[in-house]
Amino acid sequence: MNDNAINVENLVKYFDGRCVLDGIYLKVPRGCIYGLLGRNGIGKTTMIRILLGLESPTRGQTSMLGIDSTRLSAKVRGRIGCVAEGHNLIQNYKVSRLIKLCKDLSVRWNNEFFEHLIETFRLPIDRRIKDLSMGMRAQLNLALAMATEPELLILDDPTLGLDTVARRQFLELAIELIQQQERTILFCSHILSDVERIADRVGVLAAGKLVVDCRLEELKRRIKKLQVIFPDKAPENIYITEIINQQVHDREMVLTVANWNRRKQTILDTFKPSSCTEVPMSLEDIFIECTKPAQELIQTGVQEIQNA
Repeated sequence: MNDNAINVENLVKYFDGRCVLDGIYLKVPRGCIYGLLGRNGIGKTTMIRILLGLESPTRGQTSMLGIDSTRLSAKVRGRIGCVAEGHNLIQNYKVSRLIKLCKDLSVRWNNEFFEHLIETFRLPIDRRIKDLSMGMRAQLNLALAMATEPELLILDDPTLGLDTVARRQFLELAIELIQQQERTILFCSHILSDVERIADRVGVLAAGKLVVDCRLEELKRRIKKLQVIFPDKAPENIYITEIINQQVHDREMVLTVANWNRRKQTILDTFKPSSCTEVPMSLEDIFIECTKPAQELIQTGVQEIQNA
């Protein structure tokens, strides 16, 4: 059995002459929660549509559960759950009718688990979809996807419209799901604190490239932000490679550096700083640093945070 639930090989996609995805390579291991991050319009949803066989790549190949995305049969699709941004459901259907439709069409259906989700979310099954709030539609969409017991669950901004309590319930359910039989989740979200809470690995799309692809703990270990104070005016260049961001103000220099190591520390020490303090960084802080407007330093700094 293939150890990867998702494989992306040299994926290229152009829209109207603009390169949205530029040579993406990605492997998502089975049983992993993978957080795919990127700014709006960067290509996350396009990649998901290509993975699902809903969009054709310009070049390259993608596969899910060992099957080429262009050849996903109904049986294979039954092993894949998907919750898309916007939670577009049949508006005139009552909740109960939509549930019956999804149940009849599903290869597998865990009714006990589904009823647990409906009770947890307190969803009214006698109301029409169009009368539900955005949060309720999101909850229903999640419940329908999870009830099929998918081997692979693709979530494209699934908590859009959910309040804090409902989001927390969703995260707990996602963790519960991943602990069952090596299920895999590809999770895109703009709420990075959610991704940080549940993801094993993270990928960051920027300027058409997957500039980060590694375990979350490894990413936090390898990217450092330092506040450096010098006795006199801070130097403009300290000749350290893989600088992601650098700001200088009088005696203070704030550096964000990839792959910090003893050699880089030694180079910094030659400038005899008065102090050097590490600034704690959340996943959101790292994401902002790695996706700032394109500049050569950023690409140089983050392109090595791969396959750790």
